[in-house]
Amino acid sequence: MAPAELEKMARLEDQYWWFVGRRFIVSSLIQKFWKPKSQPAVILDLGCGTGGSFPLLKKFGEVVGLDASLVALNFSRKRGMKQIILGDAQFLPFADNKFDLIAVLDVLEHLDDDFQALREIWRVLKPEGAVVFSVPAFMSLWSVHDIALTHKRRYLWSEIHNKIVKAGFEIKQLSYAICPLLPIVFVFRKVQNFLMKNKEPATALIELPELINNALISLLKFEAALLPFVRLPFGVSIVGLAQKKQGLAEGK
Repeated sequence: MAPAELEKMARLEDQYWWFVGRRFIVSSLIQKFWKPKSQPAVILDLGCGTGGSFPLLKKFGEVVGLDASLVALNFSRKRGMKQIILGDAQFLPFADNKFDLIAVLDVLEHLDDDFQALREIWRVLKPEGAVVFSVPAFMSLWSVHDIALTHKRRYLWSEIHNKIVKAGFEIKQLSYAICPLLPIVFVFRKVQNFLMKNKEPATALIELPELINNALISLLKFEAALLPFVRLPFGVSIVGLAQKKQGLAEGK
């Protein structure tokens, strides 16, 4: 990802509706489906980026951050993350059975081999450890936004479900998310593609008036309260939490 996009992300992560809403959703899934087996729990923020999830994750345990970008890790350090590592999600530099919880939030879509990363996540999780994740949904939403963020793909529910199960996990919840905004996002992305034709790709992280931004946060906060109990039929993202099953992951 371009340094300018990382800088924009770091500036917006604390208040922008999408990031704030995702944190509400992630928090609700962790609280409902994860019970730490050790205290303090050891948590990996895999693909920690500019550190926006650190304030949330540190409420649940000691957080280690890993990212493939030195620029991103420098932003994470400024947020107070002390344990940060430069590394590749597809080849994790950790021993087996190390972490109680791994957060992999909008990371898998950046990787050449997302299934290899899932197998590595399985390897470094403790028995009955959990992974909480989010990925972008529907290739029909593909746009210059994805190109600017260096995405490789967007997912269908069935696709990410099958990969997670094959990697050796028991799914506790898996649902589309950011459901009501899908039609608006679809139209916006198509318009953005048209307007940005033959121009440098840019993300769709557009600063909104405070009133609209807060309204969208409230909408996603309501959705976060529902997601531990329902599976939404469509959305801009897919979110979930899965637990490591005993025995070897399939394909290892």
